[in-house]
Amino acid sequence: MPSKKNTFTKLKKTMERKVEYIRVLIYLGRADAEFHEKEKEYIRKVGFRLGLNDEDLDKELSATTAEAFALPQEEVLRFTLLDDLINLMISDGKITEEEIKICEKIANELGFHTDAVGSIINSVKKYLIAGSVENEIHLFVKNELFKLAAKNYYHEKYN
Repeated sequence: MPSKKNTFTKLKKTMERKVEYIRVLIYLGRADAEFHEKEKEYIRKVGFRLGLNDEDLDKELSATTAEAFALPQEEVLRFTLLDDLINLMISDGKITEEEIKICEKIANELGFHTDAVGSIINSVKKYLIAGSVENEIHLFVKNELFKLAAKNYYHEKYN
């Protein structure tokens, strides 16, 4: 049976990882110097999905300095974070050059090719300009990320 100290340590690390995930989103949300309310709403929604409470989210959203964050190493979390980053960019109905640069930089650090991510973002921008419904854009992003994931599994190391 695990000790209480080990259980507490694991819970603390899990909480820290969730907060770091949110910090990445906040970093992108502040990229264009306009931290829009819709971006904050999206981040709250993600935070609740991760199991964070209002107090934790308020603390992170109101922080005036950006604390360092670690990016997830697990493949599923890397894809989920990229999905959240792209969807955060569209949450306020516009995508700025600053957001694109930061998203591509983070995506690259997550192990994604900048060209692939740039292509997805350019397509998303076209959807926005065309006035597509937000759900349609979310579905497009998920499908494109699924294609990226599928390509990873067909890499020569798996043959």
